[in-house]
Amino acid sequence: MSQAVLIEILTEEMPASALLQELPHMLDKWDRLVAQHDLKAVFELFYTPTRLVLYTPHFPTHTPAKTCAHFGPPLEIGTKEGALNAIGEKFYTKLGLPPLLATTTKNHKQVLYATTTTPPIPTPTLLDQMVFDFLHALDFGKSMAWGSIQERFIRPIHNICAIMGTTPLEMPLCARAYGCGTQACTKLHFARSFAWIPTPNIARYFEVLQEGGVILEPAKRRAKILEEIHALEQEHGVRVQINAKLLEEIIAITSYPTALYGRFDSTFLSLPPEIISTSMQEHQRYFSVFKGESLHNAFVVVSNTPLEHGDFSQIIAGNEKVLKARLSDAVFFYQNDLKQSLEWGVIAQNLEKIAFIQGLGSLKDKVQREQHIATWLAHQYQPSAQPTLQEILALAKADLCSEVVYEFPELQGVMGSYYARHHLKDRAVCTAIQEQYLPVGENTPLPSTLLSALGALAIKLDTLLALFSIGKIPTGSKDPFALRRAANGVLRICLHYNLDFNLHTHVQALAGAYAPFDLETLRDFMLERFIHVLASQIAHFNPTFYKAVLKGLKALHSDAYGVCEIARKVQALHAFFNQDRALELVAIFKRVANITQGNTPSQVDLTLFKDPSEHALYHAYAHVARMEFGDFLDKLNALSLLKDPLERFFDRVLVNDPCLQTQHNRQGLLHLIYHEFLGVADIKEL
Repeated sequence: MSQAVLIEILTEEMPASALLQELPHMLDKWDRLVAQHDLKAVFELFYTPTRLVLYTPHFPTHTPAKTCAHFGPPLEIGTKEGALNAIGEKFYTKLGLPPLLATTTKNHKQVLYATTTTPPIPTPTLLDQMVFDFLHALDFGKSMAWGSIQERFIRPIHNICAIMGTTPLEMPLCARAYGCGTQACTKLHFARSFAWIPTPNIARYFEVLQEGGVILEPAKRRAKILEEIHALEQEHGVRVQINAKLLEEIIAITSYPTALYGRFDSTFLSLPPEIISTSMQEHQRYFSVFKGESLHNAFVVVSNTPLEHGDFSQIIAGNEKVLKARLSDAVFFYQNDLKQSLEWGVIAQNLEKIAFIQGLGSLKDKVQREQHIATWLAHQYQPSAQPTLQEILALAKADLCSEVVYEFPELQGVMGSYYARHHLKDRAVCTAIQEQYLPVGENTPLPSTLLSALGALAIKLDTLLALFSIGKIPTGSKDPFALRRAANGVLRICLHYNLDFNLHTHVQALAGAYAPFDLETLRDFMLERFIHVLASQIAHFNPTFYKAVLKGLKALHSDAYGVCEIARKVQALHAFFNQDRALELVAIFKRVANITQGNTPSQVDLTLFKDPSEHALYHAYAHVARMEFGDFLDKLNALSLLKDPLERFFDRVLVNDPCLQTQHNRQGLLHLIYHEFLGVADIKEL
């Protein structure tokens, strides 16, 4: 038997960022609590800025009865002369059962046996503890303490309304822990009333919210916002840029959203469009508006005020006034910044006043280290670009001293490109300055040119080398300096532009400018990130192939950790295993690997061969070893031709021959074949 259950946690207004961060985990945490009691129910989770709501139309009224088997001491220990002794009686007494002599077989022995049955528990008696455990499990990053209560939460809790069927439930544990009420009531939208409204049953709860200007379901709020934005686009002949992150944030801060269309003075369009969009989206939570491909002097704001007669003119006017003030400030800042010199002497003087990280000097020091790396990169990949790269890196951080970036930190790099353009710098230089931080995340755009890529690479490599040199290495989930993102960026850039940067030898060549540290730590860190990069780029990625490639390098004591070469090996293994006979081939090559494991390679003496199969296998191997291959897949396919000679070899000779000289010679031949495979991957790992 089941009944509907509704639980509302009513709080003060929750910050959107913290709420959205924990939101994907909330329902899983609740479902785990439900499952702990062997209950089955499908819950929905709703939220508004001031409430979390769990609801299911079918929740069991009782937990299932449980029957448990209990095994006691062996029969000969628990009985004497066919009756229970003190040990046997104690077994039943501890279970609260009468001393009945019952036996069963366990591990081929007769033992005392009993069963106990736990009767069904009414679920209303469990919900108080479950809600307490749920609230305790939620992690919003930061929490608050209020009054004299011991428990903490993202914001003070005012009331917990729990209803099962038509019966409101008392929640004494939650009430004591969080100092809140547990009444069958709720509150309407703040624009309607601050009074407590009774909700004696679940049906009435939903009616009260609907009548009180609260759209409980976030999906309905999203649909309402998008529908109204579409109507505004049709009405004004414009295109509204829907920022997905901003949309989710607005859904989280509104109970009854209404999309409104506002305007600003067209003279502000003389500002870089990024300043206007950032001011609107990041600071005001407005959507940008475009006409054609150009930013339009309008915006869309989503109001959280359910007005009875739909007169939003005052709300629109208020938002227009606030935006005008912000954009006026931006004009002042931007015009001041354009007057500043972009000479290196001036930039260096400003950057010297800004500390990078303790132990790594100023931003001026960082720029000079980046220029050193850029010189090396240019020599490796584009010698003609060296002077331009030096200029790019000299100008790249100039905007950190600007008034606009101080006000809008999100525009680092972007503003630098505008200032460089104003001072008539080359277009390629301006582009590279704008793209210096790319990529900013997984599957995000990369620098658009090789010149920009080399600049971004120099910046990221310096950050990695510098931070590792002072021991600032990410641990667990903590990565305060975003070194994982920097590593991903290096790897993605190298793959995209086919820069075979070597994570061993090249890092070693660059590390001389830093305090000594274990370079293998940085190499292994990069290799750990590489598996995630490859997984995002190779369809049906198999991490076993990647690990086999690294095991091959380790077995050879090789320093061939070129990023592109490792990727080509992994791609070759994926292609090789798509062939019909791949598994059949690997089986016999694994046999080769297992035989050679732990043995010391020895020279192969052809005069010690006793069987034609040995000669045939050696000549087949020697033919493959002399070949030149266009790629690693060609090499794997060539090595696969050794399958038939190997099968004949294993059929006709005993590798571990009683004669040690013959045994070592045959093992040496297999070592040669295994060594060829290690050049691609360690086949033992496949």
